[in-house]
Amino acid sequence: MRERLSMGAACGAWWMVWLAASVGVGQEPSPEIRVARLVKQLGSSAYELRTSARDELARLGPTARQQLEKAIADPEPEVRIHAKDLLKQLKLDELWAPRLVSLPAGKQPVSKLLEAVAEQSGNRLLMGDQYGTFHDQPIDWNRPRVSFWEAVDELCRQSGNRVRPTYDSRQPGLVVVAAKESKFPLASNGPVRAQITSARRDFAEDLDYETLASEKTHKFQFGLQLMWEDRVHVVAYRSQPELTSATTDTGQQLGATQAAGGAWNVASGGARQVSMTLRLQPPATSATRLKSLKLRWGLIAVGDPATLEVPAVADKQPHFQDDVELVVESIDRKGGALCEVELLLTRGLVIPDPQEVLFQENEVILLDERGQPFRRQGQINTLADDGARMKVSFLGETAASVPTTLKFVYPRIRSQRDVEIEFRDVPLPVGKPE
Repeated sequence: MRERLSMGAACGAWWMVWLAASVGVGQEPSPEIRVARLVKQLGSSAYELRTSARDELARLGPTARQQLEKAIADPEPEVRIHAKDLLKQLKLDELWAPRLVSLPAGKQPVSKLLEAVAEQSGNRLLMGDQYGTFHDQPIDWNRPRVSFWEAVDELCRQSGNRVRPTYDSRQPGLVVVAAKESKFPLASNGPVRAQITSARRDFAEDLDYETLASEKTHKFQFGLQLMWEDRVHVVAYRSQPELTSATTDTGQQLGATQAAGGAWNVASGGARQVSMTLRLQPPATSATRLKSLKLRWGLIAVGDPATLEVPAVADKQPHFQDDVELVVESIDRKGGALCEVELLLTRGLVIPDPQEVLFQENEVILLDERGQPFRRQGQINTLADDGARMKVSFLGETAASVPTTLKFVYPRIRSQRDVEIEFRDVPLPVGKPE
């Protein structure tokens, strides 16, 4: 008995020595050890311990990503379930968060700095004379870590350029070209950047000669332009932003004179920018600025893309991946290099509202025998009881191009969110009728 106690004490002493050497007595464990412990606790039989571990891993966010990805193959079912849920939430948070960039300090050509912004953020920034005149001036950059939009807007301001979406849908991205210096009020939140392009105040007087009654009207509106990061796949947006609050420098609170939100508009694959108007109660002519203008804009975006690759053969056999079931119903060779593919898609995800999003969030790629993609020509969509049917037409490089492989790119996550945007210190038109 005494020998067994001595052996246990020796083992305990050895464990304490190892722990002290690994962590340090009285010191916090390393982030890796801390995350590993929390992941292990996801499978605890104690509800409180599981819940606290889940909450703490959610708070740690990207720090826990690597070990959570390993945990989805853990032999313990509870660990796998919680790890998958936490990874999904992490991807949702990243979808709506701004990409942050750190640029090297010192004087460099703006093209080099924009290239660094694109590389770090995952956005495509196109520049050079093929897209229009571009001012490649040296910029002395000395700002700390900033968001994508803060970096792009500041670099454009200092170099005499501006950013806009590309007009070529076959090469989506954001283009940086030369422009006169502008004073557009700007605001950004997450992947969205907004600017006020105009402010209009209208005075009108209508005289009714039957009664000689005069009716005076005073209207006010802003023109808005809203843009989002190229990396974000927006599939739908509200046709109107919702006014949260508007306060003038005289303390006047303004209300909206239009319905909030509006209908959902489906965004085409190449869309990166939309324009709209915001109608407000007219500010008093004594007000010269809006101290604050807060808006809320509804968006639907998708992320975490995955690819299901199948032979380009109309075998009408279902192909499965994640929650996707895809059937190639027909592949018809039309005249010349034209090819038409009909697909039937069913998914476990809830059918979105608007339903057209189901077709915009996916991409169908057809490859020939050399691995070269056919050029997409058009698509006809139908939603039926058995699923979503897509008839996609392609054009091969030559009439001899043979379709061999079909790639179906789909999102693993779809998210709807109201993005809050706040403008500060916005100039107002102050003219009055004579």
